[in-house]
Amino acid sequence: MIDISVLIVNYNTAFLVKKCIESLLSQQAVSVEIIVVDNNSQDDSVTVLQQFLPRITLIANKDNKGFGKANNQAFALSQAPIIFMLNPDAFCMTNQDLQHAVQFMDNHYQYGLVGTRIVNDKEQLEETAYYHYPRQKQTRADFSHLPGKIATVLGASMIVRRDVFEKVNGFDEDFFLYGEETDLCLRIRQAGYGIGYCESVTVQHVGSASEKGNPREEVIRKKKLGKLLFYRKHYPESDVRNIVRHDLVRARLHLLRLSLIKYLFGWNQKQKNQYKHQVIVRDLASHFLNG
Repeated sequence: MIDISVLIVNYNTAFLVKKCIESLLSQQAVSVEIIVVDNNSQDDSVTVLQQFLPRITLIANKDNKGFGKANNQAFALSQAPIIFMLNPDAFCMTNQDLQHAVQFMDNHYQYGLVGTRIVNDKEQLEETAYYHYPRQKQTRADFSHLPGKIATVLGASMIVRRDVFEKVNGFDEDFFLYGEETDLCLRIRQAGYGIGYCESVTVQHVGSASEKGNPREEVIRKKKLGKLLFYRKHYPESDVRNIVRHDLVRARLHLLRLSLIKYLFGWNQKQKNQYKHQVIVRDLASHFLNG
């Protein structure tokens, strides 16, 4: 019997995913299966991953299907009652982390999904549990009746019960990247389960490794689109329009201020980046309000 299935979605992180899998293969006192989905990496990720066959199951996609859809692919092949979704740029800190994950879920049936302790590459503790949804104070949506206090956790390291994941139909594949874990956590709470935090499991997370080769503007746009999709799905339409109008006004004011600074003093690189950021916010907001 398999105790825990580890799902990894990889994209252009060949060296890091190797370290990730090695940390999983070293786990003790637990039966583990590892399923990796490669989302059409342009580096040598697939070659690296093939070196671990048959100790892992590998799905090599011909295109980038996004984080949620790829995790759903991996889940369809998994067998264990406990699912551990781990980023390829993260790895277990000890050889007992997965055993602790199973024990925690066995002892806390009130939780449908839990996040873990995460440290950065300097072993500094990161914030991974959040108690409010994005822009929650700007919406009339009421979440006070939902179980537990934690709203969502960081998606780099999440443990979920198989039956719960099935009950909510997994990730919403409309989210390509960013926002899907927040949506998943909310739907799990709406299904009657709490979101927890497991201190007995610690992973080290590099962070944003798969995005390092992408233009900064593309990353910002994907993050904004993920949040906008979350708002549209879970908040009243009038509230979403108010949030977007607020963003549009702020973006226009920032752009005006930066334009004046450029005219009077010139720009440094930070101000150039700020200008590009605000252009993206302005354009997305305008498209949404006029669409």
